[in-house]
Amino acid sequence: MTALQALSNEIVTFGDLRPLTAATSPCITMVVPLPNPAVVEVQLKNAVRAVQDKLAERGIDKTSSATLIGPINDLATTAEAAGIWAHALILLRSPELFRCYLLHGRFQEMVTVEERFQVRPLLATLSREQRFHLLGLSRRHVRLLHCTHHRAEEAVIRGIIPQNMDVWLNTRMPDHVLDNRSAAGPSVGAMKGVVFGTSTDRDRDDQYLAHYFKEIDKGVNTVLRDHTAPLVLAGVEYELAIYRRVNTYRPLLEKAVKGSPDGLPSRTLHERAMEIVMQTFSEPLQKSLADFQKYRDTMRVSTDARAVIKAAWQSRVSELFISEEAEQRGIWNEQTQDIESSDRGEDLLNAAALRTVRQGGRAFVLNASGMPVPAEVAAVLRF
Repeated sequence: MTALQALSNEIVTFGDLRPLTAATSPCITMVVPLPNPAVVEVQLKNAVRAVQDKLAERGIDKTSSATLIGPINDLATTAEAAGIWAHALILLRSPELFRCYLLHGRFQEMVTVEERFQVRPLLATLSREQRFHLLGLSRRHVRLLHCTHHRAEEAVIRGIIPQNMDVWLNTRMPDHVLDNRSAAGPSVGAMKGVVFGTSTDRDRDDQYLAHYFKEIDKGVNTVLRDHTAPLVLAGVEYELAIYRRVNTYRPLLEKAVKGSPDGLPSRTLHERAMEIVMQTFSEPLQKSLADFQKYRDTMRVSTDARAVIKAAWQSRVSELFISEEAEQRGIWNEQTQDIESSDRGEDLLNAAALRTVRQGGRAFVLNASGMPVPAEVAAVLRF
């Protein structure tokens, strides 16, 4: 994998995690915060030196160590030139694979060389929607952006979604609205007709907006026909309320970017939308939480950390929730099928997550307020 290919991994799925669950040791995990994109090479090379020390402590010879670290060094020297940046990077390297993902949010620096990869940062990423669309609603300039946590790209909407209300009123006004319009005289300029009737100006404005927004909604559904990512709206509250009444795209997030998007660069809209997205559970997490609620009063749910870890090794966990502050270090004894407590052992909750994903289940890392119950660990069991 080239540096640019590695850095293009901004979306992680459970399918991506499954190869990680079967990796052979030594498994190198590096989480590198990037407070300044200009120092990405320095940050990565500092982390590489820490990896070299840990490989030496494990008795890995210099040749094998150089082979393992080679792709990471290549990435370090080309990352800045690639021009892709994130809040942090997570790099995962074992003898047979190399993966790198962009991370959004606050992450502590981490360098581990263990029997298994440390995937908690990826499980936290999976708890939030990683793709979404942003619709900037305006009478003068409509924009539709395709977004991830790290970038926003304007969709091509010309000829599909009306972008200016005045232009649309003069070219696409529905017939039943034209019924209350008379021929225009020279004093009204480019307007095709003059509206008359007994409705108030506000009622007529609402009516025009509703028809205009219906056309926008049709266009949005055309552009996003094969998409399932949620839609975030940006606009003034009065207009957002009217758009929500005619919207047919699902899912549409309840929270919106408030205020006129006119004049705001796409980057600013994206940053404000990200504040909403990072408060929104991903669809897989919502499904897992629904399963938990379905079984929460049965024997299919457990919040005992040791019992959950044991169930994971027995392939009995279908949904796993780990509080970001939770820690259970120890050694899993295959012979006794039990945990041996040890401060020098591995992160057994991370290991349980890997086992769960390997067996087709789902695992998430959540903050304490996002846990389905006040516990450090919670799981839905298959049996």
